[in-house]
Amino acid sequence: MRSSVLVSLVVLLVVAPASAVPAGATQQDQAQCSFPYSATDSTGANVTVAEDPGRVVALQASTAQILWEIGAKDRVVGMPVRSYTAYLDGSREREDVLTEDGSAVDVERVVSLEPDLVIAPGSISDEQIQQIRDAGIPVYKFASDTSIESIYDQIERVGRLTGECEGAAETVSTMRERVQTIEGAVEGEERPRVLYTFYGYTAGNGTFIDSIITAAGGQNVAAEAGIQGYAQISEEQVVKQDPEWIVTPNDAPLPNGTAYQSTTAYRQNQTLTVNASLMNQAGPRVVEPMTKLATAFHPEAVAQATNGTGAPANDTDDANGTDGANASGNETDGNDSDGTDGSGPGFGVAAAVVALVGAALLTLRRR
Repeated sequence: MRSSVLVSLVVLLVVAPASAVPAGATQQDQAQCSFPYSATDSTGANVTVAEDPGRVVALQASTAQILWEIGAKDRVVGMPVRSYTAYLDGSREREDVLTEDGSAVDVERVVSLEPDLVIAPGSISDEQIQQIRDAGIPVYKFASDTSIESIYDQIERVGRLTGECEGAAETVSTMRERVQTIEGAVEGEERPRVLYTFYGYTAGNGTFIDSIITAAGGQNVAAEAGIQGYAQISEEQVVKQDPEWIVTPNDAPLPNGTAYQSTTAYRQNQTLTVNASLMNQAGPRVVEPMTKLATAFHPEAVAQATNGTGAPANDTDDANGTDGANASGNETDGNDSDGTDGSGPGFGVAAAVVALVGAALLTLRRR
């Protein structure tokens, strides 16, 4: 029973949304942000939002983060209300849409909130999606995020669905500028071999975490090893790839064992902890752990490009300060210099079933 709950929980924790439309398609929507509005989602359904939605339910943490960032947080009536969303100011005032153990969506509760729009990740079964639709509620289901570009698309689409096109455009513009600044800073620099790992699992090809590592000027050894999606990495692969940096989310311990101890990363004391929620939730704030990685890998290049702030040199905003987001709202004693939010990366964080088994275990142990 415990293992089945873990598997269910991880499915929900790991699958995050991306736009079901080609890159740039939503840019055409920026000129007109009116209703009714119709768009085809990842299920092939033509979803129509008849009126400006005043009541929105987000079924995953990453979408909640987006809604906060684009200025739509006051529309949100339901979302995962867990430690991994506590950094979103006011999230505790929303209705939790997950079952008690956090392993599934509570469809009855979602319907009872009488939302004008439900935004769902790819991890939700089509059967559950249909149950909500049968109640007369429009549901837009996203596919899985595979890159930073797909996050841009997701932000724009969420903005269009909720009538917050301007906020979405501004969010994407700021995010793009920061990503491009970091990419420009590390261009031409020697890329260190990097392993992102949690409880024996890693993020390989086809994951947005791979694109974060690449943008930060690193070489993802999991991708180099041919690992697809989120999967286990063997000790033999660790030894062969010999990462120069080992990165872990703050809700997972550093890996131990002879294989890891023999790596260049351990011998040179080059390990790094990042905020689990910000790294693993496919939203605008992935730029924060990305900047932390780049600063560790290429400190001089990043400092020169950003005046030491992590933001573009001409950007006067706080590099870690975003609308409605309080990164200091943590609920555990795990401390990270990025500001941690708690026990796990959240519902809907990546692109495969096994990505955060360890985080699920940790969460259940804490109950």
